[in-house]
Amino acid sequence: MKGIDHVFDKIMLATGIALLILFWWQFPAMPSPDRQHYASYNSATEVITSTSKWTYLKPDKALTPRQVIRIQMRALQENDHQDSGIITVFNFSSPKNKMHIGPINHFRLIVRDPAYRTMLNFKSYKTGQLVITEDKAYQLVVVTGRDGTEDVYLFILAKQRRGSYKGCWMTEGIARMEPGRQTSLT
Repeated sequence: MKGIDHVFDKIMLATGIALLILFWWQFPAMPSPDRQHYASYNSATEVITSTSKWTYLKPDKALTPRQVIRIQMRALQENDHQDSGIITVFNFSSPKNKMHIGPINHFRLIVRDPAYRTMLNFKSYKTGQLVITEDKAYQLVVVTGRDGTEDVYLFILAKQRRGSYKGCWMTEGIARMEPGRQTSLT
């Protein structure tokens, strides 16, 4: 019986190492400079303009909730093999949200889950009315995937009150709405 346990342990170890190598190969740590996308955003007053690589975009006090959502949606639509779009969305995740989603490699797996997979390299999207309270913002986004399916997501943003991103709008969560539920894009 001990011999069988020993063989089983070796098989499990080999499987674990093989999976680790697969994940390491599939999810490189950082995008290579030659494969990064560039993004631009302008503030409402046109005083602030920025052009940056997707993966270098970070929250900024000058960005409105609408701009934060637009940056994340464009990044996901143009996500590449190095996951620069996913890294951008992770950059805009609030510290509270990062406590729940964990490190970037775990977040990469979450985005590839069937509930969120439609958001990767999607065909198009449309947004509903942006609702802003004192320090929270909510917006419905209907995403049309590459295969033509539509999924509805609720973006929940919060204006940060402390820390290095104080005053910045950051994503608290993105909830997939269940099919068939009443939603409005007015």
